[in-house]
Amino acid sequence: MNRHRPRKPRSDGAALGYLKDWQQAVEQVEQASLLPQPPAWWSSRCPCCSPIPEAGLEARDRLETLQRRAGRRAHRLRVALGELDERYLEVTVVDSDAFAAQNWWRRRRLPEW
Repeated sequence: MNRHRPRKPRSDGAALGYLKDWQQAVEQVEQASLLPQPPAWWSSRCPCCSPIPEAGLEARDRLETLQRRAGRRAHRLRVALGELDERYLEVTVVDSDAFAAQNWWRRRRLPEW
């Protein structure tokens, strides 16, 4: 980067869209964890009924790839992801039935009520 021509921050990058999707998924899981009891239609084992949206998990997959490929430019992404991941870890538990080959965020679920 030429120091005499600083760039404006990007506002339409793919990483920002993925980060927004992951943030929405984390917020949705946090809201679901605050419910005193599960809704009647909800099952913790059913992927269709899960409060963890698949779009959010796919966005997290993409962010992991971007984070690994971006090198030194990925610092801000790592910081933002670290904060969201901590929030996600606080409200979820390890799913013992999940495949061990999956990423850690896919091996988590909401605790039973």
